[in-house]
Amino acid sequence: MALNPFREALGQAGQRAFQHEKSFKPEADKALASFQMMRDDLERQVRRGDLTIKVAREKAAMAASQLRENLKRQAEGFSPAPRVFLDRLVEASNARKRAHDHLSLEGLQRETNRLLRMSLVEQQLQTRAREFEGRTFTRALPGGQTAPSLESLLSFHETATQAGDEAAVEWSRRQLEAIRPRVLEESDRRKIDLACDRPDAVNPRIVAVYIDTLQSASTDTLETFVTNAIEERDANACVAAFLMARGQEGGAALRWVRNTLNGLGAFPDVALATLRTIEAEARADDAEAANAQAEYAIAVANAQVDLAGVEPPTEEDLALQSRLRARPVAKLGEPIGLSLERRGLLSDEGEPEDDPLAN
Repeated sequence: MALNPFREALGQAGQRAFQHEKSFKPEADKALASFQMMRDDLERQVRRGDLTIKVAREKAAMAASQLRENLKRQAEGFSPAPRVFLDRLVEASNARKRAHDHLSLEGLQRETNRLLRMSLVEQQLQTRAREFEGRTFTRALPGGQTAPSLESLLSFHETATQAGDEAAVEWSRRQLEAIRPRVLEESDRRKIDLACDRPDAVNPRIVAVYIDTLQSASTDTLETFVTNAIEERDANACVAAFLMARGQEGGAALRWVRNTLNGLGAFPDVALATLRTIEAEARADDAEAANAQAEYAIAVANAQVDLAGVEPPTEEDLALQSRLRARPVAKLGEPIGLSLERRGLLSDEGEPEDDPLAN
């Protein structure tokens, strides 16, 4: 068992707080500063003899308990992002689910055709695998095994894209994704990411590229990006637009942010599903960070409740204070250094009133 449990709890809470230092810190610091001001006032009252140390500790404990309740309540479900992002996202997801549950005949036909096309592509991937390998695999050394190169796969992907061969495009994408971990050059990795960009699928690397590229973009550029992302139904661009809007300091006051929120209903299904997961994880992380900051402030307050080092005045101290208070107060501007019968204002006293009999 630790010799000082409050110090151990304070250290652990401090480590968690510094690991999760986010936007809840100002609220925690404000609450802790208010508690410390009250504690300092209690300390002054004890030193003046206005309060006993027992009563002061009871009041400090009550204040620490109140601080704990307030911070716990504020930290529960805390997130720096406005609630409107979660509400709009849930609303769009629910509307999309209801639309899927009540698809029209035309919608059912489109969905059936999409599934049949995907099934056909998978069948072609198996039956045409030798054909694709023959056009991309090369033998690096005599007698060695054949393997695709980055250049051959990128060239094959471009040719297949121009020809509209969905099976060949999908096969080249899968091959490029398989060799990406072995590619060292960042420029080559960027080429692979661009080639593997699927408008109907979310690739975290593509989303990160969008966000990094648009960090310092102008408002007009962001508006154009959001408009194109929604019109093209590009899942990666839509996810990037929502995440940038969520982290924007201006919030929903900016026009491109409002356009992003209003366009959630046109986001692809995979983008909405991905954003629901990201939003849930982000809010859980924000709440955890806020709770860590709250725990740190609570631990500091609990460590200061016992008013360590504060001693009540002795009988001699009280007698001295009484004698000092009994002495006449010097007028404002009157020197007191050479007058033993004069004293200056104490910290809890106001300005002296003029004596009408002094003249």
